[in-house]
This record gives sequence, structure tokens and C-alpha cells, in this order.
Amino acid sequence: MKRTIKIAILMFISITMAGQITTDTVNLDQCEIKSVSNPVKFRDISRSVQVISSDQIKQSPVQSLDDILRFFGGIDIRSRGAFGVQSDVSFRGGTFDQALLMVNGIALNDPQTGHHNLNQTIDLENIEKIEIFEGPGNRWFGANAFSGGINIINNSNTANTLKLSLEGGQYGYISAYAGAGYTTGKLHNYTSASYSSSNGYITNTDFRIMQANHSSSLSTNLGNFDLNIGVLDKGMGANSFYSTKYPDEYEHIRTYFTSLGFTTGTKVKYSQKVFWRRNYDRFELFREGNDWYSKQGDIYIHESDTAGYPSPSGIYPYAGHNYHRTDILGTDLGLNFKTALGNTSVGLGVKSEGILSNVLGDPMNDTIFISNSDGYYTKSKVRNNITLSVNQSFTIKRLMVSAGLSGFYSNDYDFYLSPGIDIGFFISDNGKLFLSSNTAIRLPTFTDLYYQGPTNISNPNLKPEKSVSTEAGYKYFSHNITASVSGFYRVGSDIIDWIMYPDDEKWQSSNLTELTTYGASLSFNSMFTGRFIKFAGLKYTWITSNTKEADFVSLYALDYLRHNMNVFVGHNIINNLSASWTFNWQQRNGSYINAENGEVTDYKPVCLVNLKVLYRLNNIDFSIQANNLLNIEYYDIGNIRQPGIWVTGGVKFNKVFGK
Repeated sequence: MKRTIKIAILMFISITMAGQITTDTVNLDQCEIKSVSNPVKFRDISRSVQVISSDQIKQSPVQSLDDILRFFGGIDIRSRGAFGVQSDVSFRGGTFDQALLMVNGIALNDPQTGHHNLNQTIDLENIEKIEIFEGPGNRWFGANAFSGGINIINNSNTANTLKLSLEGGQYGYISAYAGAGYTTGKLHNYTSASYSSSNGYITNTDFRIMQANHSSSLSTNLGNFDLNIGVLDKGMGANSFYSTKYPDEYEHIRTYFTSLGFTTGTKVKYSQKVFWRRNYDRFELFREGNDWYSKQGDIYIHESDTAGYPSPSGIYPYAGHNYHRTDILGTDLGLNFKTALGNTSVGLGVKSEGILSNVLGDPMNDTIFISNSDGYYTKSKVRNNITLSVNQSFTIKRLMVSAGLSGFYSNDYDFYLSPGIDIGFFISDNGKLFLSSNTAIRLPTFTDLYYQGPTNISNPNLKPEKSVSTEAGYKYFSHNITASVSGFYRVGSDIIDWIMYPDDEKWQSSNLTELTTYGASLSFNSMFTGRFIKFAGLKYTWITSNTKEADFVSLYALDYLRHNMNVFVGHNIINNLSASWTFNWQQRNGSYINAENGEVTDYKPVCLVNLKVLYRLNNIDFSIQANNLLNIEYYDIGNIRQPGIWVTGGVKFNKVFGK
């Protein structure tokens, strides 16, 4: 293991040094970080922010959004399957519910559970860049930007293009993609569709994912309009996803999303987005279908096995599947203008979050039949949220200050203020010291509030969790290199977690009194267009977290990555042949109950290596890649074994017409 890490670091250093002699570079420090109310240049931000480019994504051994975030973002990604079927995102020791997921600046966290946050209609081939901010972001993005966030930006410059791809590999994996950019008058459009499936690397890990997306942009004298529409359909064998006692689980997800945006103005910039996202979730604790369980009368049977739970009087029959439908409907408005006092940004967000379910929410007077099933929605819940933010930034010679606050109101909770300040001082043209202190809140999900089952007790009286975070560090900028080192400290109160007391047999959701988290982070990122090096980077984070002495067991709050190091390198080999590597070494804090022997088992250190070899011939790319090249047995989540080495290969066609 240590030898592999040393090889990865040496390769990273040698290739990066080789890249220094190249002449053409990609300008990193001038890229703009986007939000609805406050777009700002990368070098002007006095906190930890990272940008992943589309070139890095296309040339690297990544197959899904969670791969990108794990290997380039240095984020804690906990997968329950391969190729992005289901993964959780965590920042700086936070839980999967504390990370914010945005698409084109629109916050789209699923109110049911953070397990669904990556279920978005995202076209990987059409990503312009991914912006990652670490630490709280409430004063810019509103509630739930608690420990960090991700903003995925679509590429708007896609006119007159055609993209086609076909891939295949082990375990019956197949993937196909088609996308086209076309212009109708002043209207620029891009439409795409994709399909992927696999038989699974072990029993009940098969999946099928279909997706379609469309975007349009229009420039007029009045302003710029943009439209995005997407649909995602995903079915997956969910082997032990949420309980090792019942490995024959299955989950089906269907997501719809649409947004309409408008921007105008030069001196005073105005922007507005209206959006809607709907997510259907069908969870089968006992998988229904051919070769699985079938419903006979009121019970589910597979061969001689009756689906159910053991009880003193025998088997208590399984009542049926869990059905959920969540809706997010809202609008975000932003004003941005400059005065003698600096740059002023004002944002207003109005959002409604609702759920229909047969498990989560308050009892309904009238039930609603669920189409294509034999179930009914019997519970529901709606909460309406309003966020108003004001931020001011100014520069005095080498000193840069950004300060502001957001006010949050929900019909279910009190009014909350989230103030913060970021200070940066340029000690040279390319180097900046920074200090940041910000506050945040995170709303309970509907699962936190209402989920009750054989091993869980609900708590509808949960309060939002709160935190105060401070970070200090140093950043270096040049046209092709960015680097930073920082330390951070977070104090959380009313932290939401599932806990169990010694004499209890069920988990219950609760607000912990206090949780302290601190750590350090180091990052380096470079991009070149020279003879040998294409890109190279490193991200390392060390974290520790603790709470006051307590007589209960925590399910999520103290389960985090203590050490997380990522190295990525892309380089030419000869002529049109190139290769890219990603190395990930991690040590997870915490332990789990081993399902085979019932013993408490600590997580082992993990070293993952991925490789992609790419040959480019005019408009056609031929590639072969191997994920988990060392064939390491590892677990992101206890008892859910991840795939060993998985080899795939494919061909892509990309043509820009008119060139």
C-alpha cells in the first residue's frame, strides 16, 4: 500500500515538473465562479474553492458524477454501487444531508433525503465546469449549504455540434450516448439522450439508467434567456443498501427537472430563474419481479420464502413497497451592481418543498392512488421557505473584504440569520492570505422527521442544525497553476443524527448538543496545453471530529474520512496517444458491524487507482480504461462491497460543424 502511494506521488511530481517547461497554458485564475446573485472571479474568493474543467472530465477515467467528485474534488463520496447508481456526498466530516447540490446555481437538495441529491438530470458530456466550495455557504446560497457545496454548470456554447459514443465492458456493461447542438434563428439548442446498464458485479447489483436532456438559449435586446429540461430514469438492484438483514432490496428512481432563466443589464445586472424538480422513489425491501418475489394475495413470496420480519409469534408479513414523490418549486432573483463602496449583491429565493408518501409525512384526509402500482399515497407534507441575502465586497489596495448575511424563514421553523465575512490580503501578485468565518443552518429532511420502521423511531420535533465555521490559509495563483493550504474549525449545535442508547433496540433521530470538527487541507491544480503534460493535481484533507461524552451510539455524525488524498495526472504518450491516472488513498474513521460474523470492524485504509488510455484520430476518440486497477476489495459503507477491477472500452465521435 505504502509503495503504491509513493509511486503515485513520484509520478505526479515528475509529470508536473515536465509540464513546467511547456509554453502554452490554460488561464485558471481568471475563471468566474457563478451564482444567481453574485458571480465573482476565482482569485477574488477568500475561501477554499475548486474548479473542475470539462477537459479534465473528458480525458479522465471517470464514468459518473460521483467519480468526478471523488477523484478531482477530493470529496468524501460513499457509493452503494458502480457507475453512479447511488452515492452520498460529504464535506469536511459533515453528513450526506449537509452538502448542497446546485445545477446552474439552483439549489436542488432533495427534501426527502440526501441519498437522492445526486439524482439529477445532468449530461456529463455537456458540463462546462464544476465549482466546489468547502465550508458553509448560507449567505450566498441559502439554507443547507452547511459543510460545503457543488455547482454544476452546463456548457452554453454547443451550437452546430454532434456527439456520439458507444462503450462496453465487464459484467455486461454497455453505454450509449447521442447529443446534437443546432441553431434555429437566434435560438441555440442542445439535445441529448443516454443509456447504460450492467448485469452487476455481484448478486443484485444490476442497473439500468436512461436520461434525456434539452437546453436552449436566446439572446435578445431585452436580455438573455435559457431553458433546461431533463428526465432521469434509474432502476437498480440495491444489495444491502440500507439493511444487511435484507439484501434483496431494489430501488427505482424517476426525476424530472425544468428551469427558465433570464439575465439582463450591464451596470446593474439582474438575473432570475424559475425551476421545478420532481423525484419519484420506489423502494422495495424485498425485490419484486422475475426470479425475485411476487405478490400473491396480500403477501410476497419467492419460492418457499415469505417476505417479512421475524416476531415472537412468527413471520410478520411484508406490507409492501415504500413510495415517495418529492417536489421542489421556486424562483431565485439576483441584483448585482458596483458603487464607490464596492460590489453589492442582493438575492431573493422563494421555494416550496413537498412530499407525497405512504411512509413519510402527516396523515392525509384523502389518499391518492399511485399509478402503475397497487399502493396509495397516505401521507404528505409541504413547507415553504424564503431566503433574502445581502453581500458587499470591496478592495483597498491589496486588501479584499466580502461580508454579508442571509435571512431565512420557513413556515415550519423560526427565522434564522446567517452572517459571515471573508478577508483576503495579497502579499504578492500571485499569493494571498485569507481568513473566513461564516455561519450556516440545515433543515431536517422528511426522513429525519418522519421515518419509522422495524429499527427506527421518528422525531417530527427536530430543529434545524446550526454551525459556526472559521478557516484560514494561503492561496497561490498563476495562469496555469492554483494551489492552497488551509486549516478549518467548525462548531455545530443541534446536529441531527440517528442515535441508539445502550438499552434500546431502535435508532432514533435526534438533535445532538454539540459537535466540533477541525482539520487541514492542501490542494494543487495545474493545466497545460504543451507537449507532454495536460493536467495534474493533488488534494489532501485531514479531519477529526468529536462530541461531548455521551452514552449513545452515533450512526452518521462520527463516521467520516480522517485522511483523504487524491492525485490526478493526464499526459501525452506519443502523437495522438495519451493517458490519465487517478489515485485515491483514504482512511475512514469509525466502524461497522460485520454482517458475516457480527463483530465490530474498523474501516481499512484504501488505495484506488484508475487508468484511461485515449487515442484521438481527427474527430474520433478510442479509449480503454480500468477502474480499481489494483483490484482492491474495499467498502465505502460497511458490508456493501464495491467492485474490483472493471475494464471498459469505447469510441466517441465529436464534430463541430462550420470549422
